[in-house]
Amino acid sequence: MVDGIILAGGKSTRMKTNKMLLTINEHPIIWHTLKSIEPFVSKVIIVTGLYDKEIREALKGENVTFVHNLDYEKGMFSSVQKGIGETTNDFFIIPGDCPFVKPDTFKALLAGKGEVRVPRYLSEDGHPIYISKKYKNEILSMPLDSNLKIFRDSKNYEIINVEDKNIVINLNEFLDYQNIKITEEGR
Repeated sequence: MVDGIILAGGKSTRMKTNKMLLTINEHPIIWHTLKSIEPFVSKVIIVTGLYDKEIREALKGENVTFVHNLDYEKGMFSSVQKGIGETTNDFFIIPGDCPFVKPDTFKALLAGKGEVRVPRYLSEDGHPIYISKKYKNEILSMPLDSNLKIFRDSKNYEIINVEDKNIVINLNEFLDYQNIKITEEGR
């Protein structure tokens, strides 16, 4: 069994609007992220921050555990730790703005053998990252100025090569959103 953590605690400063609630095919981006991970986990934990109420409202009725990170201004790693604190199993971590990861990517990560597994498309590492529950306390004890890359790089992590460009997509600028919206709505 694996838990899934979706990070949605940021302020979306570069996007200048709550990017988690921008829509593609009539659903918010975070809903797409939820639907991509949901079949592969026993529990979904969504870590919110500034937009806690709005995200809860957008996902009302979904089978998720919400965790409000009151320290979201301290950076993404505070949300990572908040989410990991709610896990009981091995876990995936994925940003909420990584909405269209393919099922084959999750399957490949689950089939891996490493205690830390990272998908790679061509030569670029992406999301979600898979982490063994044995590292839960280590991550929770790391300082807030740390990050997942520092943790990952301290381990002998397994690279899982995938044919999924969506693992490297982050929707940080409005043009990123427009491009993925055109692609996804045109299917």
